[in-house]
Amino acid sequence: MNTSQSSIQEERKNSIIQAAFTLFGQVGYTKATMKEIAAKAGVAQGLIGYHFTTKETLLVEVVREWMINKGMKEAFANLNLQAAPAEILQQALLHVVEFRKANPEWFTLLISLWTESVNNEKLARELQQLYTEMKSGIIEILGRLELPLEDREKETLAALIQAVFDGLTLQSPVLLSSEPLSHEQVTTGIHWMLAGVRSASVTKGEPLHE
Repeated sequence: MNTSQSSIQEERKNSIIQAAFTLFGQVGYTKATMKEIAAKAGVAQGLIGYHFTTKETLLVEVVREWMINKGMKEAFANLNLQAAPAEILQQALLHVVEFRKANPEWFTLLISLWTESVNNEKLARELQQLYTEMKSGIIEILGRLELPLEDREKETLAALIQAVFDGLTLQSPVLLSSEPLSHEQVTTGIHWMLAGVRSASVTKGEPLHE
């Protein structure tokens, strides 16, 4: 396959991912059909099977694209790592808030994966892997903040931040939350989290890092 053909195939694959994101997000994973996804992507239905094998695999890849690439990687790329720890975490959470607002389909998409994973071991493993990738990225950022935390404690804080991300997703639909978290609430929450980190550090007799 030459460069031109490879580029076309990648373009079609991306079109499928975008179409699946939209349809999974609008009507849910169960109701969206491969035929509808192919039609929206402007490709033959068989091409979906060529790139993704199954509908389950397509769901996982769509979530990975939006959770890891468009969500986490874009957020981290825009962080000012020279800023104070509280400001860096605030930047990350505000990115999540804005991402949820700009992509309302993300709520239904992620809920679909959570729901389908309950009775599907393969999807459950894939979901666990996605969260492991996400946690690793968060821990990497925490490692640059010079917080007075041991590795195990950084994992705990990363898990808490992940839970906040999920909570922000659950607040996305207007019916569930007509008033998403404001800038001031995010700022306050970040200071609470870091105040707890500093308090725990003092309790253990470790130096206090500003």
